[in-house]
Amino acid sequence: MLRWAREQAACTLEDAAKIARRPAKEVEDWETPGKDIFPTVRQAQKLANAYDVPFALLYADGPTPDPESDPLPEFRGVDPDLGRIRPHSRQLRRMIRQAQERQSFIVELLEADGRSPLSWVGSATPNHPPESLGGQMREALNVLDGPPNPRDRERTLDWWVERVEDLGAFVSRYRPDGNRHWAFDPAEARGMSLCHPLAPFIVLNSRDAPSGRIFTLMHELAHLYYGECGIDDIGDERLLPPDTQALEQRCNQVAAAVLMPESEFRLEWNRVQGDSHDRVKGVSDKFGVSRQAAAVRAKSDAIGLITPAQFSGMYGYLANEYKEFRENRPTSGGGGGMAVPVRVLKEFGPRFVGTVCDARADGRLSLLDTAEALGARVGDVEAIQRRLA
Repeated sequence: MLRWAREQAACTLEDAAKIARRPAKEVEDWETPGKDIFPTVRQAQKLANAYDVPFALLYADGPTPDPESDPLPEFRGVDPDLGRIRPHSRQLRRMIRQAQERQSFIVELLEADGRSPLSWVGSATPNHPPESLGGQMREALNVLDGPPNPRDRERTLDWWVERVEDLGAFVSRYRPDGNRHWAFDPAEARGMSLCHPLAPFIVLNSRDAPSGRIFTLMHELAHLYYGECGIDDIGDERLLPPDTQALEQRCNQVAAAVLMPESEFRLEWNRVQGDSHDRVKGVSDKFGVSRQAAAVRAKSDAIGLITPAQFSGMYGYLANEYKEFRENRPTSGGGGGMAVPVRVLKEFGPRFVGTVCDARADGRLSLLDTAEALGARVGDVEAIQRRLA
Protein backbone atom coordinates (compact mmCIF):
# COMPACT_ATOMS: atom_id res chain seq x y z
CA MET A 1 0.00 0.00 0.00
CA LEU A 2 2.90 2.35 0.69
CA ARG A 3 4.31 1.68 -2.75
CA TRP A 4 0.91 2.04 -4.43
CA ALA A 5 0.17 5.32 -2.64
CA ARG A 6 3.59 6.73 -3.60
CA GLU A 7 3.27 5.71 -7.24
CA GLN A 8 -0.27 7.10 -7.65
CA ALA A 9 1.07 10.39 -6.25
CA ALA A 10 3.83 10.41 -8.90
CA CYS A 11 6.37 10.61 -6.07
CA THR A 12 9.86 9.15 -6.37
CA LEU A 13 11.62 7.14 -3.68
CA GLU A 14 14.01 10.05 -3.21
CA ASP A 15 11.10 12.45 -2.65
CA ALA A 16 9.50 10.05 -0.19
CA ALA A 17 12.79 9.73 1.67
CA LYS A 18 12.96 13.51 2.08
CA ILE A 19 9.39 13.58 3.40
CA ALA A 20 10.04 10.81 5.91
CA ARG A 21 13.58 12.08 6.62
CA ARG A 22 14.99 8.59 6.17
CA PRO A 23 17.35 7.06 3.56
CA ALA A 24 15.75 6.07 0.28
CA LYS A 25 16.89 2.45 0.79
CA GLU A 26 14.97 2.31 4.07
CA VAL A 27 11.81 3.68 2.45
CA GLU A 28 12.20 1.05 -0.29
CA ASP A 29 12.46 -1.63 2.39
CA TRP A 30 9.20 -0.37 3.96
CA GLU A 31 7.53 -0.98 0.60
CA THR A 32 9.04 -4.42 0.00
CA PRO A 33 6.95 -7.47 1.02
CA GLY A 34 8.83 -9.85 3.30
CA LYS A 35 11.09 -7.14 4.73
CA ASP A 36 10.61 -7.01 8.48
CA ILE A 37 10.92 -3.24 8.66
CA PHE A 38 8.15 -0.65 8.87
CA PRO A 39 7.79 3.11 9.29
CA THR A 40 6.65 4.57 12.57
CA VAL A 41 3.07 5.82 12.76
CA ARG A 42 4.33 9.40 12.54
CA GLN A 43 6.42 8.63 9.44
CA ALA A 44 3.49 6.84 7.79
CA GLN A 45 1.19 9.78 8.57
CA LYS A 46 3.62 12.17 6.89
CA LEU A 47 3.75 9.96 3.81
CA ALA A 48 -0.05 9.59 3.65
CA ASN A 49 -0.43 13.36 3.84
CA ALA A 50 2.15 13.89 1.09
CA TYR A 51 0.52 11.21 -1.09
CA ASP A 52 -2.94 12.75 -0.51
CA VAL A 53 -4.53 9.52 0.72
CA PRO A 54 -6.31 8.82 4.06
CA PHE A 55 -3.90 7.41 6.63
CA ALA A 56 -6.27 4.50 7.32
CA LEU A 57 -6.03 3.46 3.66
CA LEU A 58 -2.44 2.32 4.26
CA TYR A 59 -3.87 -0.48 6.43
CA ALA A 60 -5.98 -1.91 3.58
CA ASP A 61 -5.12 -5.32 2.16
CA GLY A 62 -4.51 -3.85 -1.27
CA PRO A 63 -5.29 -0.94 -3.54
CA THR A 64 -8.82 -0.58 -4.85
CA PRO A 65 -9.57 0.38 -8.46
CA ASP A 66 -9.80 4.11 -8.96
CA PRO A 67 -13.20 4.76 -10.63
CA GLU A 68 -12.11 8.29 -11.41
CA SER A 69 -8.67 7.54 -12.78
CA ASP A 70 -9.72 9.48 -15.88
CA PRO A 71 -12.71 11.49 -14.66
CA LEU A 72 -13.20 13.60 -17.79
CA PRO A 73 -12.13 11.38 -20.71
CA GLU A 74 -13.33 13.91 -23.30
CA PHE A 75 -10.63 16.34 -22.11
CA ARG A 76 -7.31 15.82 -23.82
CA GLY A 77 -4.38 18.16 -23.90
CA VAL A 78 -1.56 18.62 -26.36
CA ASP A 79 2.00 18.00 -25.27
CA PRO A 80 3.92 21.07 -26.56
CA ASP A 81 7.24 19.21 -26.47
CA LEU A 82 6.19 15.89 -28.01
CA GLY A 83 3.71 17.40 -30.45
CA ARG A 84 0.97 14.87 -29.78
CA ILE A 85 -2.18 14.35 -27.74
CA ARG A 86 -1.36 13.14 -24.25
CA PRO A 87 -3.44 11.85 -21.34
CA HIS A 88 -3.76 13.93 -18.19
CA SER A 89 -1.20 13.52 -15.46
CA ARG A 90 -2.34 12.29 -12.06
CA GLN A 91 -1.71 15.78 -10.71
CA LEU A 92 -4.15 17.29 -13.20
CA ARG A 93 -6.71 14.53 -12.60
CA ARG A 94 -6.50 15.39 -8.90
CA MET A 95 -7.36 19.01 -9.67
CA ILE A 96 -10.30 17.88 -11.81
CA ARG A 97 -11.61 15.55 -9.10
CA GLN A 98 -11.21 18.28 -6.48
CA ALA A 99 -13.16 20.73 -8.63
CA GLN A 100 -15.89 18.15 -9.27
CA GLU A 101 -16.23 17.43 -5.56
CA ARG A 102 -16.46 21.13 -4.69
CA GLN A 103 -18.98 21.74 -7.44
CA SER A 104 -21.17 18.84 -6.27
CA PHE A 105 -21.02 20.18 -2.71
CA ILE A 106 -22.09 23.68 -3.81
CA VAL A 107 -24.83 22.36 -6.11
CA GLU A 108 -26.33 20.49 -3.16
CA LEU A 109 -26.33 23.68 -1.07
CA LEU A 110 -27.86 25.77 -3.87
CA GLU A 111 -30.55 23.18 -4.65
CA ALA A 112 -31.52 23.08 -0.97
CA ASP A 113 -31.72 26.86 -1.07
CA GLY A 114 -34.08 26.77 -4.06
CA ARG A 115 -31.76 28.63 -6.44
CA SER A 116 -32.75 28.96 -10.11
CA PRO A 117 -30.49 27.99 -13.04
CA LEU A 118 -28.35 30.72 -14.59
CA SER A 119 -29.81 31.74 -17.95
CA TRP A 120 -26.48 32.64 -19.54
CA VAL A 121 -24.91 29.19 -19.10
CA GLY A 122 -25.11 27.44 -22.48
CA SER A 123 -26.85 30.42 -24.05
CA ALA A 124 -24.39 30.82 -26.96
CA THR A 125 -24.30 28.70 -30.11
CA PRO A 126 -21.41 27.97 -32.51
CA ASN A 127 -23.04 30.38 -34.96
CA HIS A 128 -22.80 33.27 -32.50
CA PRO A 129 -20.13 35.69 -33.86
CA PRO A 130 -17.26 35.86 -31.32
CA GLU A 131 -17.05 39.67 -31.49
CA SER A 132 -20.76 39.98 -30.79
CA LEU A 133 -20.64 37.44 -27.96
CA GLY A 134 -17.66 39.26 -26.46
CA GLY A 135 -19.64 42.51 -26.41
CA GLN A 136 -22.63 40.72 -24.88
CA MET A 137 -20.41 39.27 -22.16
CA ARG A 138 -18.88 42.68 -21.40
CA GLU A 139 -22.38 44.05 -20.93
CA ALA A 140 -23.31 41.14 -18.63
CA LEU A 141 -20.09 41.67 -16.67
CA ASN A 142 -21.00 45.36 -16.34
CA VAL A 143 -17.65 46.46 -17.72
CA LEU A 144 -17.95 50.13 -18.59
CA ASP A 145 -14.27 50.97 -18.30
CA GLY A 146 -11.19 48.79 -17.98
CA PRO A 147 -9.57 47.71 -14.70
CA PRO A 148 -8.45 50.64 -12.52
CA ASN A 149 -4.75 49.70 -12.53
CA PRO A 150 -4.05 47.29 -15.41
CA ARG A 151 -0.27 47.33 -14.87
CA ASP A 152 -0.85 45.52 -11.55
CA ARG A 153 -1.78 42.17 -13.04
CA GLU A 154 -2.71 40.47 -9.73
CA ARG A 155 -5.18 43.23 -8.85
CA THR A 156 -6.47 43.24 -12.40
CA LEU A 157 -7.10 39.49 -12.07
CA ASP A 158 -8.96 40.09 -8.79
CA TRP A 159 -11.02 42.79 -10.54
CA TRP A 160 -12.09 40.44 -13.34
CA VAL A 161 -12.73 37.53 -10.95
CA GLU A 162 -15.11 39.71 -8.95
CA ARG A 163 -17.12 40.51 -12.07
CA VAL A 164 -17.24 36.92 -13.25
CA GLU A 165 -18.43 35.76 -9.83
CA ASP A 166 -21.11 38.47 -9.87
CA LEU A 167 -22.55 36.59 -12.87
CA GLY A 168 -22.97 33.52 -10.67
CA ALA A 169 -19.84 31.56 -11.63
CA PHE A 170 -17.45 30.15 -9.04
CA VAL A 171 -13.76 30.99 -9.64
CA SER A 172 -10.99 29.26 -7.72
CA ARG A 173 -7.21 29.33 -8.01
CA TYR A 174 -5.63 25.91 -7.72
CA ARG A 175 -3.00 25.86 -4.98
CA PRO A 176 -1.98 22.30 -4.09
CA ASP A 177 -1.36 23.08 -0.41
CA GLY A 178 2.27 23.96 -1.07
CA ASN A 179 2.84 20.29 -1.93
CA ARG A 180 4.99 20.29 -5.05
CA HIS A 181 4.09 16.67 -5.81
CA TRP A 182 0.59 17.84 -6.78
CA ALA A 183 1.62 20.99 -8.66
CA PHE A 184 1.74 20.86 -12.45
CA ASP A 185 3.06 23.09 -15.18
CA PRO A 186 0.74 25.58 -16.93
CA ALA A 187 1.92 23.94 -20.16
CA GLU A 188 -0.32 21.02 -19.20
CA ALA A 189 -3.26 23.13 -18.03
CA ARG A 190 -3.62 26.86 -17.47
CA GLY A 191 -7.16 26.38 -16.22
CA MET A 192 -10.42 24.52 -16.66
CA SER A 193 -14.18 24.95 -16.58
CA LEU A 194 -16.96 22.66 -15.35
CA CYS A 195 -20.36 23.53 -16.77
CA HIS A 196 -23.48 23.42 -14.59
CA PRO A 197 -26.62 25.61 -14.77
CA LEU A 198 -26.58 26.26 -11.01
CA ALA A 199 -22.88 26.34 -10.24
CA PRO A 200 -20.53 26.80 -13.21
CA PHE A 201 -16.93 26.43 -12.04
CA ILE A 202 -13.70 27.97 -13.35
CA VAL A 203 -10.34 26.87 -11.97
CA LEU A 204 -7.12 28.81 -12.66
CA ASN A 205 -3.63 27.34 -12.29
CA SER A 206 -1.85 29.61 -9.79
CA ARG A 207 1.51 28.68 -11.26
CA ASP A 208 0.68 30.59 -14.43
CA ALA A 209 1.51 34.26 -14.89
CA PRO A 210 -1.25 36.65 -13.69
CA SER A 211 -1.79 37.99 -17.21
CA GLY A 212 -2.11 34.40 -18.46
CA ARG A 213 -4.72 33.67 -15.80
CA ILE A 214 -6.71 36.74 -16.85
CA PHE A 215 -7.00 35.44 -20.42
CA THR A 216 -7.72 31.90 -19.20
CA LEU A 217 -10.51 33.25 -16.99
CA MET A 218 -12.26 34.77 -20.00
CA HIS A 219 -11.51 31.76 -22.20
CA GLU A 220 -13.17 29.45 -19.69
CA LEU A 221 -16.09 31.86 -19.19
CA ALA A 222 -16.65 31.61 -22.95
CA HIS A 223 -16.70 27.81 -22.56
CA LEU A 224 -19.50 28.19 -20.01
CA TYR A 225 -21.46 30.49 -22.33
CA TYR A 226 -21.18 27.78 -24.99
CA GLY A 227 -22.24 25.19 -22.38
CA GLU A 228 -19.06 23.15 -22.84
CA CYS A 229 -16.51 22.04 -20.24
CA GLY A 230 -12.90 22.66 -21.18
CA ILE A 231 -9.24 22.63 -20.23
CA ASP A 232 -6.93 25.39 -21.43
CA ASP A 233 -3.34 24.42 -22.24
CA ILE A 234 -0.48 25.80 -24.33
CA GLY A 235 -0.29 23.00 -26.86
CA ASP A 236 -0.74 23.03 -30.63
CA GLU A 237 -4.52 23.13 -31.12
CA ARG A 238 -4.11 21.79 -34.67
CA LEU A 239 -3.60 18.32 -33.13
CA LEU A 240 -7.05 18.40 -31.50
CA PRO A 241 -10.19 16.97 -33.17
CA PRO A 242 -11.79 19.49 -35.58
CA ASP A 243 -14.82 20.22 -33.37
CA THR A 244 -12.65 20.77 -30.29
CA GLN A 245 -10.20 22.86 -32.28
CA ALA A 246 -13.01 25.10 -33.55
CA LEU A 247 -14.41 25.52 -30.02
CA GLU A 248 -11.01 26.47 -28.61
CA GLN A 249 -10.47 29.03 -31.36
CA ARG A 250 -13.91 30.55 -30.76
CA CYS A 251 -13.28 30.77 -27.02
CA ASN A 252 -9.94 32.51 -27.66
CA GLN A 253 -11.63 35.01 -29.97
CA VAL A 254 -14.39 35.69 -27.46
CA ALA A 255 -11.90 36.14 -24.61
CA ALA A 256 -9.91 38.62 -26.70
CA ALA A 257 -13.09 40.54 -27.57
CA VAL A 258 -14.04 40.78 -23.88
CA LEU A 259 -10.62 41.91 -22.69
CA MET A 260 -9.67 44.07 -25.70
CA PRO A 261 -12.73 45.57 -27.45
CA GLU A 262 -12.02 46.42 -31.07
CA SER A 263 -12.65 50.19 -30.93
CA GLU A 264 -10.62 50.66 -27.75
CA PHE A 265 -7.86 48.41 -29.06
CA ARG A 266 -7.50 50.45 -32.27
CA LEU A 267 -7.55 53.73 -30.31
CA GLU A 268 -4.73 52.59 -28.01
CA TRP A 269 -2.74 51.07 -30.89
CA ASN A 270 -2.79 54.38 -32.76
CA ARG A 271 -1.97 56.35 -29.62
CA VAL A 272 1.28 54.46 -28.92
CA GLN A 273 4.31 55.68 -30.85
CA GLY A 274 6.88 53.23 -32.23
CA ASP A 275 6.98 49.94 -34.08
CA SER A 276 4.71 46.93 -33.68
CA HIS A 277 6.66 45.68 -30.64
CA ASP A 278 6.16 49.01 -28.86
CA ARG A 279 2.48 49.07 -29.71
CA VAL A 280 1.93 45.49 -28.55
CA LYS A 281 3.56 46.39 -25.23
CA GLY A 282 1.43 49.55 -24.93
CA VAL A 283 -1.79 47.70 -25.63
CA SER A 284 -0.74 44.94 -23.20
CA ASP A 285 -0.23 47.49 -20.42
CA LYS A 286 -3.49 49.28 -21.24
CA PHE A 287 -5.69 46.20 -20.97
CA GLY A 288 -3.70 44.21 -18.39
CA VAL A 289 -3.14 41.23 -20.69
CA SER A 290 -0.02 39.40 -21.82
CA ARG A 291 1.95 40.61 -24.82
CA GLN A 292 1.18 37.32 -26.54
CA ALA A 293 -2.56 37.96 -26.17
CA ALA A 294 -2.18 41.53 -27.46
CA ALA A 295 -0.18 40.32 -30.49
CA VAL A 296 -2.71 37.60 -31.31
CA ARG A 297 -5.51 40.17 -31.09
CA ALA A 298 -3.65 42.60 -33.36
CA LYS A 299 -3.21 39.82 -35.97
CA SER A 300 -6.83 38.60 -35.77
CA ASP A 301 -9.19 38.96 -38.70
CA ALA A 302 -11.34 41.34 -36.66
CA ILE A 303 -8.42 43.75 -36.04
CA GLY A 304 -5.80 43.11 -38.76
CA LEU A 305 -3.24 45.65 -37.54
CA ILE A 306 -0.22 43.41 -38.05
CA THR A 307 0.48 40.91 -40.79
CA PRO A 308 1.09 37.19 -40.18
CA ALA A 309 4.76 37.82 -41.10
CA GLN A 310 5.07 40.57 -38.47
CA PHE A 311 3.37 38.35 -35.93
CA SER A 312 5.76 35.47 -36.66
CA GLY A 313 8.69 37.84 -36.19
CA MET A 314 7.66 38.84 -32.69
CA TYR A 315 6.10 35.56 -31.56
CA GLY A 316 9.46 33.85 -30.96
CA TYR A 317 10.58 36.68 -28.72
CA LEU A 318 7.32 36.63 -26.77
CA ALA A 319 7.44 32.85 -26.40
CA ASN A 320 10.97 33.03 -25.01
CA GLU A 321 9.87 35.74 -22.60
CA TYR A 322 7.13 33.49 -21.28
CA LYS A 323 9.48 30.49 -21.15
CA GLU A 324 11.87 32.53 -19.01
CA PHE A 325 9.02 33.31 -16.63
CA ARG A 326 8.10 29.63 -16.40
CA GLU A 327 11.69 28.64 -15.60
CA ASN A 328 12.11 31.31 -12.92
CA ARG A 329 8.73 31.08 -11.18
CA PRO A 330 8.41 29.51 -7.69
CA THR A 331 8.03 25.72 -7.67
CA SER A 332 6.12 25.27 -4.40
CA GLY A 333 2.70 25.62 -6.02
CA GLY A 334 1.90 28.99 -4.48
CA GLY A 335 0.37 30.12 -1.24
CA GLY A 336 3.49 29.97 0.94
CA GLY A 337 3.46 32.50 3.76
CA MET A 338 -0.06 33.67 2.90
CA ALA A 339 -2.44 34.32 5.81
CA VAL A 340 -5.10 31.61 6.04
CA PRO A 341 -8.12 33.87 5.31
CA VAL A 342 -6.37 35.34 2.24
CA ARG A 343 -5.31 31.90 1.01
CA VAL A 344 -8.80 30.43 1.45
CA LEU A 345 -10.49 33.30 -0.40
CA LYS A 346 -8.06 33.05 -3.31
CA GLU A 347 -8.04 29.26 -3.47
CA PHE A 348 -11.80 28.71 -3.15
CA GLY A 349 -13.07 32.07 -4.41
CA PRO A 350 -15.27 34.57 -2.53
CA ARG A 351 -18.49 33.16 -3.96
CA PHE A 352 -17.70 29.62 -2.78
CA VAL A 353 -16.67 30.87 0.67
CA GLY A 354 -19.77 33.07 0.90
CA THR A 355 -22.10 30.21 -0.05
CA VAL A 356 -20.53 27.94 2.57
CA CYS A 357 -20.69 30.64 5.27
CA ASP A 358 -24.34 31.38 4.43
CA ALA A 359 -25.14 27.69 4.88
CA ARG A 360 -23.49 27.79 8.28
CA ALA A 361 -25.47 30.91 9.24
CA ASP A 362 -28.70 29.13 8.22
CA GLY A 363 -27.81 26.16 10.40
CA ARG A 364 -27.32 23.79 7.45
CA LEU A 365 -23.60 23.35 8.17
CA SER A 366 -21.89 22.94 11.50
CA LEU A 367 -18.75 24.87 12.39
CA LEU A 368 -16.71 21.71 11.78
CA ASP A 369 -18.39 21.10 8.41
CA THR A 370 -17.68 24.70 7.41
CA ALA A 371 -14.00 24.40 8.33
CA GLU A 372 -13.65 21.13 6.40
CA ALA A 373 -15.39 22.60 3.33
CA LEU A 374 -12.93 25.50 3.32
CA GLY A 375 -9.82 23.40 3.99
CA ALA A 376 -9.17 25.31 7.22
CA ARG A 377 -9.15 24.79 10.95
CA VAL A 378 -12.19 25.48 13.12
CA GLY A 379 -10.32 28.37 14.75
CA ASP A 380 -9.82 30.03 11.34
CA VAL A 381 -13.49 30.20 10.31
CA GLU A 382 -14.31 33.48 12.07
CA ALA A 383 -11.23 35.17 10.59
CA ILE A 384 -12.22 33.90 7.12
CA GLN A 385 -15.72 35.34 7.54
CA ARG A 386 -14.31 38.70 8.63
CA ARG A 387 -11.99 38.76 5.62
CA LEU A 388 -14.88 37.88 3.32
CA ALA A 389 -16.95 40.75 4.75
